[in-house]
Amino acid sequence: MIYFANVAYELGKWAFAIIIVATLVHYFLATVFVISGPSMETDFHNGQIVVVSKIGLFTGKYSRGDPMVIKFPGDPEHKKYIKRLVGLPGETVEIKNNNVFINNQQIVETYIKAVTDCPREYYKIDDCMAYFYEDESWEAEAEALHKEGKALTKPDMKVTLGSDDYFLMGDNRENSNDSRKWYPASKQDLIGPVRFIVWPLKDWGPVANPYYGI
Repeated sequence: MIYFANVAYELGKWAFAIIIVATLVHYFLATVFVISGPSMETDFHNGQIVVVSKIGLFTGKYSRGDPMVIKFPGDPEHKKYIKRLVGLPGETVEIKNNNVFINNQQIVETYIKAVTDCPREYYKIDDCMAYFYEDESWEAEAEALHKEGKALTKPDMKVTLGSDDYFLMGDNRENSNDSRKWYPASKQDLIGPVRFIVWPLKDWGPVANPYYGI
């Protein structure tokens, strides 16, 4: 009995230590996030499990292009999204002629592609809209762009970000609830950038940020 009690005690100590370490890692270094929905197609898919870095919470440093997990500003306690960080504090973000400009300089977004169908292998939901247009007049323009492999980025707008503001958009520009609708997110809404995909195994690997040419 003494032997088993000692074993149980040792196992308990290890279990407690593992829980403490896991908790510290979760709150201060990294956490796991499950992607939901088609808004970041074609690079990120529904059901993917990713690792999110939380180091930026302490350094305050984020980079343009970070695929950022954020608290939804409209319901921060219950909803979390993944969007691409496009505009940084103090910058002027403008959308016009289906292009994005930062401080009057057009950026190159190589990850933007036309999403005309959702990859069913990732979806457990029956109804998946690859695109959604708030204005019917955008549909014809989008169809013409799709023939060139491009996606529609609307609406045209211009916003200057405050010292604590970030402008985020989904890669699937035609079906994403993002800063074009709810405007900039504040620093307190940011959880951290995705740095690694762990599931499914065929997508396993680090996540690299794009080059914008500015």
